[in-house]
Amino acid sequence: MQANHRKKLSAALAILMLSSQPVLASSLEATRSEAVQKKNSIRSNMAGTQSMISQTRGQVATVQAEIRALDAQITQVNIKIDQLNGEMQKLQAEIAQTKAELEAAKAELLEKKDLYAKRLRAMYIANDRGYLDILLDSTEATSIIGNARMIRSIATSDRELIDEINAKVKEIEEKQALLAEQEKQLAKKQAQARIERSNLEAANAQKTGYMNSLMSNLSAYEAQYDAMLRESDAIESQIANLDLSIQKAKEEESARIAKQRAAAEAARREKEAAARKASRSTGRTVSTRSASVNSAPAVSNDVVSYGEKATPEAKTGEFYWPVPGHHRITSPFGYRIHPILKYRKLHTGVDIGAPNGTPVVSAGSGTVIASRFMSGYGNCIMIDHGGKVTVYGHLSSRAVNPGQSVSAGETIGYVGSTGMSTGAHLHFEVRVNGAVQNPLNYL
Repeated sequence: MQANHRKKLSAALAILMLSSQPVLASSLEATRSEAVQKKNSIRSNMAGTQSMISQTRGQVATVQAEIRALDAQITQVNIKIDQLNGEMQKLQAEIAQTKAELEAAKAELLEKKDLYAKRLRAMYIANDRGYLDILLDSTEATSIIGNARMIRSIATSDRELIDEINAKVKEIEEKQALLAEQEKQLAKKQAQARIERSNLEAANAQKTGYMNSLMSNLSAYEAQYDAMLRESDAIESQIANLDLSIQKAKEEESARIAKQRAAAEAARREKEAAARKASRSTGRTVSTRSASVNSAPAVSNDVVSYGEKATPEAKTGEFYWPVPGHHRITSPFGYRIHPILKYRKLHTGVDIGAPNGTPVVSAGSGTVIASRFMSGYGNCIMIDHGGKVTVYGHLSSRAVNPGQSVSAGETIGYVGSTGMSTGAHLHFEVRVNGAVQNPLNYL
């Protein structure tokens, strides 16, 4: 729909500009009014889209912060799980060692019990003959007493050793039970930590999916905004061309009216002369005054015919540099945030900084097609070079008239800050077949 509108507007503009018949300024102004309404509608839609872009960027920032927080929590849980895994490995190693100690103690206890049982069985079979022999072989009373004590000591020692081993086995079993409980509790902590990590990762995946959706929406909004911006700039360029056509139509209408008035005035004078001649031949006084015809009003001219002239610099490209001696670019060609309107807009030329009143020269030979005050451009001059048009904006004053032929490097005006400007500079444009180009490619 918008593309069709642009095509219709461009076709209408081309027909109006190329037509050999006189074009009324009123018809051009109607076309311009339609273009302005369309541009304003697009700007309104752009404002809504810009609001959506800002809102979506805010949501993106919030979700990014939430994802970072979840990442930090997941990192902490992973550290905790690593610590628990380390504790579990250490505990399991201790359990394995305790199990080995228990097995060894049980084996020793079994061996001692078996040895003790064998002694008891041998003593029972021998009917204590072994102990009796020991006692009978003793020759003295002291020896008998000593040997009896030794026999009792051996039996007691066997019992104490068995009791000691039993106590050791019990101690190891208690330790093993404690370690098993610790392992159970540690495993429970590990399971809880893994569940916590799983929940955090699920939340993170959900946030990441939402983030991807937001980024997709943001890209769509930005693409839509850029498309509307390009369309708005195209319509604005068409409006500028319509302004030129309107100015030309008005000048042609003024010239046509002046020509008609001049013809009427000539006819009146011829009639008066004929009447005077007839009066002299008849001797009568004849009133030769016809109905008054208004002569064409004087055209005001605010173009200066004096001022400093500039010497052009040597050319390094197709055109002369428009402000000799001043090369500081204060704003290049391309999209930027407009310093006054405060929204993203195509800057259709380059701004060259220079003091107020600095002479400006024509970039090439051509014909002046506009020299007037033009809204945001302020005092503006447009020169047709045949296929290319150069534009000089924000001038403090102009030194050429529409229709005037100028030479390359000729002084045509002076740097200023008129129109939508924040300081003294020259706004310089190059248009090829109506489309704006980067001027630096031609200088």
